Amino acid sequence: MSYSGMWFLVPAPAEAVERHGPRLRALLAEHAADPGAVGLRGRWERGEELGVDELEALASGPLGEDVNGLYDAWNDCGTDIGPYVCVSARNRYPVLGLAHALGPERLAGLPGWFGDMVLTPAEVRAALPAVEAVFALDDTERAAARARALEVLRGTDDVSGLFDAVVPMWRATAAAGRGIIGAQLIP
Repeated sequence: MSYSGMWFLVPAPAEAVERHGPRLRALLAEHAADPGAVGLRGRWERGEELGVDELEALASGPLGEDVNGLYDAWNDCGTDIGPYVCVSARNRYPVLGLAHALGPERLAGLPGWFGDMVLTPAEVRAALPAVEAVFALDDTERAAARARALEVLRGTDDVSGLFDAVVPMWRATAAAGRGIIGAQLIP
């Protein structure tokens, strides 16, 4: 059976973050404290070899498990949100490719848990330099990162959204004074 994993980063008014943030942050905190998730993340951060299935388990965050709750939060963001990120991958979670491509040290600059995040406008502004650094790749580094992403995102031909969409969206979101509600899910 085939599926599409999707990663969304949606600009959110402060009110939407305030309304939905406590519930979504509780899911993130619970997941980040789970011994299995902590163990996998520790192994990955120490550079231990993880199989693709282990990386997939690590990269699949908790927010996508509550699709209706996410849709409620995103619906509260309104329709005039500005640019957002939507990246899909066939039979994988997209941030798995990003994690494999960039490695733990570089990916640590991306807030949240492997693409799942709930950020206030102030947190978006504060994280902007770190997010820009995550994606600051020269042409050679970018080509190598894209190749590594494609290694694990089998069946996906285009990973440009992983590398090219996040920084412009983040800058526009920070400039507009919005937060971000991001998640990976299988719709």
